[in-house]
Amino acid sequence: MSDDDYSYEYSEEEDYEIGDDDDDMDWNSSATCTIASENPNAAPTLGLAGVLNGIRISPADDLRPEMKRRLKEVTEILDIPEAAASVLLREHKWSKEQLFEVFYADSEKLLKKCGVSNRCDPKDPMKTDPDDDNCCPICYDDMEDGQKMSMPCGHEFCMSCWHDFCANAIEQEGPSCVYVTCPEATCTEVVTEVEFQKAAPDYLQKFQTYQLRNFVESNRLTRWCPGKGCDRIACAPTASAMEQDGNVANCDSCYTSFCMVCGEEPHAPSECKDLAKWNEKCRNESETANWILANTKSCPKCASRIEKNQGCNHITCQRCKHEFCWICSGDWASHGANTGGYYKCNRYDPKSTETNDNSAAAKAKRELDRYLHYYKRYHAHSEAQKFAKKQLKETESRMVMLQESSDNSKWTDVEFLKTANEQLVECRKVLKYTYVYAYYMNPNDTLQKERFEYHQEMLEKFTENLSEQSEKPLDKMDRTDVVNQTRVVDRFMKNILKYVDEGMEG
Repeated sequence: MSDDDYSYEYSEEEDYEIGDDDDDMDWNSSATCTIASENPNAAPTLGLAGVLNGIRISPADDLRPEMKRRLKEVTEILDIPEAAASVLLREHKWSKEQLFEVFYADSEKLLKKCGVSNRCDPKDPMKTDPDDDNCCPICYDDMEDGQKMSMPCGHEFCMSCWHDFCANAIEQEGPSCVYVTCPEATCTEVVTEVEFQKAAPDYLQKFQTYQLRNFVESNRLTRWCPGKGCDRIACAPTASAMEQDGNVANCDSCYTSFCMVCGEEPHAPSECKDLAKWNEKCRNESETANWILANTKSCPKCASRIEKNQGCNHITCQRCKHEFCWICSGDWASHGANTGGYYKCNRYDPKSTETNDNSAAAKAKRELDRYLHYYKRYHAHSEAQKFAKKQLKETESRMVMLQESSDNSKWTDVEFLKTANEQLVECRKVLKYTYVYAYYMNPNDTLQKERFEYHQEMLEKFTENLSEQSEKPLDKMDRTDVVNQTRVVDRFMKNILKYVDEGMEG
């Protein structure tokens, strides 16, 4: 294949082509949920169309009616107190069906195991010794009538100690406070919001918030927005919507985009399971990788040390003017658009490390070399993505300043650059995850590997071209060229994702 196979002079009309569960959400009880794309202030979403797939963004409190609905059903069907129902549902990930199955199999065993046996059978509570004096087992002060409280298990403590116990559970245990048990060390009866309401009403709301959080985190159709300080949640209408392609949630509050399945940033074309393995591998081998990926490199021609401080990987040595690729140190001319082909910078060649040595140490070194090939490029695009985000913020700040100036019509002069930087952020992210995808591809499927790597090269070429254009001083920037390059990169990126999604056929 040659560069001439691809034309990037697109017209507006053209499009470039490459080859029920019972515990699902009752959306009638969450009528205030809004689809993220309907928010006029939502951040622009680049990538494949229709990524929302019915995923809704909602304040956490909008799920409280759904939680109450399940509690009410369990309370009525099993004829148990609501406080006990909340404990039982928590232990079964808020699945009514799972709870009912276990309950009817052996209710006595279940209630005892979950710490609500006395709460569900108040006729036979655990009795305290009648010979005990009327002093608190914690502080040993006398307990006056009205200033003491016991749980259904019968263990009695003064109200002051109860309050301190509840406060400590909230402040020290955090979300795990919903699992705390009776202050008596040997008792397994679970403390519920009933005790918090009586002994520590000032902490009741926090306890209820943690219980709602447990409901959200246990439900397979919901996920907290990972944005810093954000309390919004993403809700999928069905399990199939959660698992299907394009399951990206876009928060309408903090504008964070994330994968509904794993909570990481959108990582197409890499799958969640491969990304999890990759992140674990990076954590285990980061010291070696970081040693190799130093912040500076020597010029291949004159050996001068060079620090990379921009996103583009096209480096020009200020001393000898040699142009080379930051990632592979190859001559940049071999990466160019007019060479009739590319230096295969993105491709891993196993022959480069082939030896006749089949010892364990040699195999380990070959595997490390292979990993480092992909990690270096993953890391390079990750750093370039950070730089593109920095550029985007600077461009947005410049637009605000121009809007507020006396001649506010000039802000449109840099609007095209904002669009280009948004596209660069998205492309760097996709390119980053193409290396995770490539690392876990079947190495024996040579044809598919070559097809993918070719399209990966093309996207890298278009992205580098746009990156170079966008990093020029504004007065030296060709606006038409930047706009055209932005459109080319956008369409090519979308079609690569579609191409991978369709199994890279054709």
